[in-house]
Amino acid sequence: MRSMRARLFLILIAATGLVWLSATAWVYLSTRAEVEHVLDARLMEAARMVASLIESQEIDTAVASLDPDVMPDRRHSPYERQLSCQIWSLTGTLIGQSDGAPAERLSDHPDGFAERSIDGDMWRVYAIRDEARGVQVLVGDNLDIRARLVRDMVKGLALPMALVMPALAAILWFGVGRGLRPLSQLATGLEHRAAGDLHALPQTETASEIRPVVTALNGLFGRVGEARERERQFLAYAAHELRTPLSGLKTQAEIALKADR
Repeated sequence: MRSMRARLFLILIAATGLVWLSATAWVYLSTRAEVEHVLDARLMEAARMVASLIESQEIDTAVASLDPDVMPDRRHSPYERQLSCQIWSLTGTLIGQSDGAPAERLSDHPDGFAERSIDGDMWRVYAIRDEARGVQVLVGDNLDIRARLVRDMVKGLALPMALVMPALAAILWFGVGRGLRPLSQLATGLEHRAAGDLHALPQTETASEIRPVVTALNGLFGRVGEARERERQFLAYAAHELRTPLSGLKTQAEIALKADR
């Protein structure tokens, strides 16, 4: 590639793209970790809330399903079936469940966090076992919905950046052109310089990147000036040396002409 401007532009675009992709990956990983932490905390809070309602007898464990006012219906949510709750007796009987919860048991783990695949969907479940009342509360998150939530968040950050990239490319192209302007000014100054002008180029206001070029040009001008000066001295000396023989020949020619008369 012969264009310095295009080369610098491509280098800057590649570096910017690499940094942008690295930042996107970092945002994705950090967002996923933070979302998982927040949603795990929500699972624990939801399970403890249901357990406390059972303990205070605000939820009747004898009913066939939970009160919809206790576990809200999420069928109209864009993340349907993300959070589901089940209450099982310790004898293995389903006492109640929230709307949208799978029919299969969310987890066989007695207490704490566990993950299980149900009908092709992965669930992360938090369990609380209440020996006194003979029930187990299971609250689970659909991991596919979690992943979609993270993707939507990252997409919301990445899409504006992708839309800004053309503007960024234009700014970089313009900026590279501005940065290379001293080279254009140097070329313009040399183009308009007279052929016999061998004075050194000024270096006081020259950019440090092109100062070696200016120094080399000044050295070239100095060598050319010295060569021209040597040529001038040689021609002057040669003219002086030739002037005496020519004068003698002229004198002899004049004498010969007079002698013929």
